[in-house]
Formats: sequence, C-alpha cells, structure tokens
Amino acid sequence: MSEDLNLKPCPFCGSKDAPRLYTRHGKDGWRDRYMVLCDYDDGGCGASGGWYHYIDEAVSAWNGRAKNEE
Repeated sequence: MSEDLNLKPCPFCGSKDAPRLYTRHGKDGWRDRYMVLCDYDDGGCGASGGWYHYIDEAVSAWNGRAKNEE
C-alpha cells in the first residue's frame, strides 16, 4: 500500500520499505485518523508523522519531513 501512496523514505533511518499508513478507526467509522509510521516490524526505526483526519494530510506530513533526495 505504501507504494500507492508515494511515501518517501524515513528521514531518520532511510528505510524505503518500513513507512506504512496506519488507521485508527473512530466510532462507527466516524473520526478515523491516519498516521505514517516507520514500522519496526519491517526494519524501521519507529518514527511517526502524527495523527491526521485525512490520508493526504498524513502522507504530506510524512513526505514533508523526508530528507532532500538531491
């Protein structure tokens, strides 16, 4: 799923495979929240971008923290 979201590598450990989108479901699907996390289970470091109400906000926050790839 991360490939579909165009998540940049982790700005701390550099992992390209560990960043994942997580969802915290609200009551009856109301007020779901989303976060990108550099998942330990996939070799990441545990860094996160914080919780947001929309997927695009979570992805933008994560990608905005990523290192410059120039």
